[in-house]
Amino acid sequence: MLRLIFRKILNNKWMVICLIIGCTFAIAVAAAIPMYTSGMYNVLLANEFKKEQEKFNTFPFKASYNATFFGLNNNTSQTIFNDLDNTFYNEYLANMPVTKVFDYKNVTTKSYSMFDEQNYKIKQEKIDKGEQLSTRNLNIKSDFSITSAANAPDMLDIIGGRMFQTSTEEGVIEAVITQLAAAQYRLSVGEYYYIYNKILDVDLIAKVKVVGIVKVNESSSSFFTLSDRTLLIDFDQMQNMIRESRITLQQANWFAAFDYTTVRLGLNESIIKATQALKVSDENSSLILSASNNYITIIDKYSNDTLVMQKVFLLLIVPVILMIGMYVVMISQLMMEREKSEIATLESRGASRNQIFFIYFGQGVVLSIVSFIFGMLLARSLCRLLGAANGFMEFVNRTAIEVKFNEMSIIYAVICAVIYLIMILVPAYKASKYSIVQHKQNISDGSKKSFWQIIFLDVILIGISLYFLYDYESMSEYIQNVQSSSIDFTLFIAVTLFIMGFGLLFIRLFPYIVKFIFLLAKKHWKPAAYTAFTHVARGGNYKQFIMIFLILAISIGIFNANSGRTLNENLEDNIRYSVGADAAFVPATITYNESTGFFDFINNTGTVLLSNAETFCTSDLINNYSVYYYYNTKIKPSDESVTFMGIEPYEFGQVVKLRKDLNEGLHINNILNTLSTYPQGVIISRAIADEYGTQAGQYFNYIYESINSNDGVEENLVVNVLVLAVVDYWPTMTNERFIIMTRENYSIMKDFSDRGRILIDKKEGVLDSAVLADIKGKMSEADTIGNISFVDYEVTQAKKNSILNGMNGILTLDFLISMIICCVGFIIFWIISVRQRVLQFGIFRAMGMNKNELYRMIFYEQLMISFVSIIAGILIGGVASQMFVPLFERMSTMSNQYVPFSTYQDGIDYIRIYAITGLSLIIGLSVLLRFISKLKIDQALKLGED
Repeated sequence: MLRLIFRKILNNKWMVICLIIGCTFAIAVAAAIPMYTSGMYNVLLANEFKKEQEKFNTFPFKASYNATFFGLNNNTSQTIFNDLDNTFYNEYLANMPVTKVFDYKNVTTKSYSMFDEQNYKIKQEKIDKGEQLSTRNLNIKSDFSITSAANAPDMLDIIGGRMFQTSTEEGVIEAVITQLAAAQYRLSVGEYYYIYNKILDVDLIAKVKVVGIVKVNESSSSFFTLSDRTLLIDFDQMQNMIRESRITLQQANWFAAFDYTTVRLGLNESIIKATQALKVSDENSSLILSASNNYITIIDKYSNDTLVMQKVFLLLIVPVILMIGMYVVMISQLMMEREKSEIATLESRGASRNQIFFIYFGQGVVLSIVSFIFGMLLARSLCRLLGAANGFMEFVNRTAIEVKFNEMSIIYAVICAVIYLIMILVPAYKASKYSIVQHKQNISDGSKKSFWQIIFLDVILIGISLYFLYDYESMSEYIQNVQSSSIDFTLFIAVTLFIMGFGLLFIRLFPYIVKFIFLLAKKHWKPAAYTAFTHVARGGNYKQFIMIFLILAISIGIFNANSGRTLNENLEDNIRYSVGADAAFVPATITYNESTGFFDFINNTGTVLLSNAETFCTSDLINNYSVYYYYNTKIKPSDESVTFMGIEPYEFGQVVKLRKDLNEGLHINNILNTLSTYPQGVIISRAIADEYGTQAGQYFNYIYESINSNDGVEENLVVNVLVLAVVDYWPTMTNERFIIMTRENYSIMKDFSDRGRILIDKKEGVLDSAVLADIKGKMSEADTIGNISFVDYEVTQAKKNSILNGMNGILTLDFLISMIICCVGFIIFWIISVRQRVLQFGIFRAMGMNKNELYRMIFYEQLMISFVSIIAGILIGGVASQMFVPLFERMSTMSNQYVPFSTYQDGIDYIRIYAITGLSLIIGLSVLLRFISKLKIDQALKLGED
């Protein structure tokens, strides 16, 4: 049986290879999605923890566990402490799958009365004499608690003396104290102190020697503190005192920090489960337990984001998976068409249908296993492709994300392999049911309608997609008010159904279109054209697969290109709007603060900014620069926040960039020209115009708040201000309420801030790094940059390690795989089609058709099937883009949408699509023509004559 299976594979080796190619791509894409999302999750999470570390200067992945004891005796508190210690180390730390960086625990007693050497002797004399002890004749230093911490020496810096030791003097416990404790309570290094439970108690608890003065070091200050009324002793000695019931615990704390770079998506459940071991309780009046961490919220957020990301990516690959499925079915059917005669012969010789089917089942299993192995290997490369995408068919050199095979990728790959195995076996199962007579009958009945035509699948798919579109648009206003940035998964499904539906509708109408064109000039067609028309019009269903391949590939390519371009350009629009120009920065001056002993970075303001701009921005790398000032305050009577901006109109217009469709299509330079002509006027936002009931050409009054020299709030009245223009959008203005005026007017406004920024317009092709290096190179040692923003850098960072980055990769991957599959399917389909028509070619030659006419006939068939399918794909893709791409506004990944969402189309995207499509067809036609040239037409000619 195995020999027969492998022999059949070898007999159909080219078709088998084509099947393996298709299944390999499908399995690779399916496996790559969870691998990529997992790697992306790890990078995003690591970046988030890194931000936390930079923001708070502490461990970004840490947990603490705290217990407070009230009124418990020594034995009970000791037992509870041991249980909690076991919980923290054996149930929490032992089960945390993340690498531990640091941990410690510390325990603190209640406060005890502490005597110095002199007062201790006075007390002992009174006890020896049998005198009554009284608080009036006994003096203590203060009430001090005793504390200890594991790893304490690692968390402390010694200011004076030394660190405590364990075995020095018998019966003496060494301790260290804070500098403030030494000064405030007059404690000295080298002195002995005596600890009693209460001031009047006779029994001595401990004799303590202060051996050092310490402070908590900077690296530990975020999680460890040392009270000024605390004696810090060795942890082992503390444990011995607890076991001997000499002291009473009041508080215990545990802390652990972990390496956030070792967090992985697959570890989330283990992390959460381990953290749940740290139980919290405040119901018991004698014990309060509290736990805190700074990682669960972040992990939960990114886990949810990853699920959304994975769903989006899976839905984006639906079209290519669908195409590969159709490709596999087509190749399988072509194989079965060649095998039907052999199947019918086997059945006539006594082979059962189960035996015949089992042969093809074994063949399918072998193909699936081989495809699974190659697919899993290819998945890693696809992940790198996804990570390098910067737009549709645009790639940049990024640091590769870590991708590993995980459980979900293997499950997806296995499911995909099983699905395609079924697709391979369905034609085999159908073929196994035919006898020789039935096979001959079906050969002559090639024009029977397909199942999808009978059930009107095309109409159903179009109806569903259009209903979605209608439903979405009817609720668009409500959706915008609810949540404009949510992910609507039905959008992807609707687009696929729309393209598939219209593609099938075109195939349904295609024979009628061909017949109509044929009838228009029926009497004038030459033999080659006449034969091509009749063959295409009456050729049955064999051409449907290749046509739907081309239609889907081109339509989806165009839709993906427009979708990717729209999402990327809108992201850049918002970033460019918020920055205002190619770059914006604020110079600063470094000054030494004598009171703190540190250097301060003070942002430059006022006229200093103007001189800085001239010094730093006069460069061959920069076209123009401009300085603007701004002041945030409130205006009355609306009592709303407003931003005042002072600009020099000509400079400002040379630097800023604003999308042309904003402000009702009025170019910003026209507005600035008006301000130059009437420098006493102002430009106001639509929100202010509506609140004050004013419009362009009118005067209005307002009151603004300012901070006077005494730090008091002062109200200032401004009257008869001419409104030159009312605008909805203005570069850098993320506040919807703003008033724009000239720098001269701004400077005379009472108590206005002279804070500002320098805007830069780079020369074409200049890198951000070159501009930054040029600016820094012109600075003195006392100069620095307070803050700086580059649009290109901000856009790259926004795309990098985000869902948009993955979408760019998936959209590109969809198209590339579609074209590869389409090219391979095109070649296989036409080769088999031509091979099956060798006898027909011989008949045509016998009837007098020469080779050139034969080639011309094949060319006309290609023109009517392939070229027309491409045109249909372009039209369907364009219509789908016009109807569905605007709905991607809800897919916006930006937290703030400053400018309206706009759809984009770029000719370069279409050129890429046409170039790749054309290249695929040229390759296919070249292989096809080479195959035809090797056909032995002369032998077919003899068959035709016979």
